[in-house]
Amino acid sequence: MMTARQRAVFCIILCLSVCMGSAPLAQAQTKAHSPITAKVDLVTVPVIVFDDKGAVATKLKKSDFRLLDDGVVQQILFLDKVRTPVSFVILADLSSSMTRKIPFVQKAALSLLDPLGPQDDSHDEYSVLGIGKRARRLISFTRDQQDLEQRLRLLLTATNESTALFDGIYLGVTTIRQDAANQRRAMVIISDGGDNHSLFNLRETRNFLEEADVPVFAVMAGPSFELPDIFPRSEKKRTGTKPPFPTLPMGGSDADYIGPAERHGPHNLSALTEVTGGGVFTAAHDEDLPRIVRTIGQAVRYQYLLSYVPIRGENPHAKRISNEGEDGRHHIEVQLYPKDNFKRYSMPYYKRAYYSAE
Repeated sequence: MMTARQRAVFCIILCLSVCMGSAPLAQAQTKAHSPITAKVDLVTVPVIVFDDKGAVATKLKKSDFRLLDDGVVQQILFLDKVRTPVSFVILADLSSSMTRKIPFVQKAALSLLDPLGPQDDSHDEYSVLGIGKRARRLISFTRDQQDLEQRLRLLLTATNESTALFDGIYLGVTTIRQDAANQRRAMVIISDGGDNHSLFNLRETRNFLEEADVPVFAVMAGPSFELPDIFPRSEKKRTGTKPPFPTLPMGGSDADYIGPAERHGPHNLSALTEVTGGGVFTAAHDEDLPRIVRTIGQAVRYQYLLSYVPIRGENPHAKRISNEGEDGRHHIEVQLYPKDNFKRYSMPYYKRAYYSAE
């Protein structure tokens, strides 16, 4: 039984909740880090677009996009593109399969820290996790990039352990949910994609990421990436064509240098990132790495945000509101329109489904 004072406090809270409208509700949902839901009418889709030169497209208009929700063309009400502070989790694979690629891991992490504008104005923050036989937090969220640059080289060292990549992804999302200060978040995985020591499997991790509402990008070293003391050095200067995969020494500890877990790596990373609206990038050469990682950072910081109120149509494709029995799941398709104006443009990274409270 509530006292008179308790009833009065309850009424005040109820009135404030009603008066504050839907924006705080949306913020509360973001803080709770539930899957993308449409408990309010407005649905917002983050989209990354690359132009015909491979750079992030920066001058698109609302009329350049066409958006379908469950097969029905929607009216895009708002298009926003602003520099937004991001909370980045860097998930660095330090396991035995990455021992000779630690310089790659260090350089990739440092490239992400390179600010696109004055540090005081960006308000980006970074947390660093390391993967061995278990995932562990190396650096909690911080905005001090100078301190990070000094500490990363000391912390990102080989563990010579098994790989718990999937467990690391769970820890990364948990870190974002509990500690991230910014509404826009992203995880960047630096790994070969192998896993041989996680409690979770690929399917469980993929399903978890599909509902986590955190875009995930992965950076891999290609077979011709120049790493110290791994591949035989050629005296010939490299031409425009990529060199063939070098012959590795046989026997000894290097005989199974690419183990069964690592052979599944590209598939693992592709399957995990695509459901989040992210993707996998491969650096074939040392000079490619800073450009690739900075492009990822720029794409996350300067995403297009397309907002619309869903319209449900009568055609058969428009009624797909479930997937394998999961009610309330809606499918999104975003296109550049008209196509002839955007030849060689690409839009590979956006989340293609959301859940509503229907």
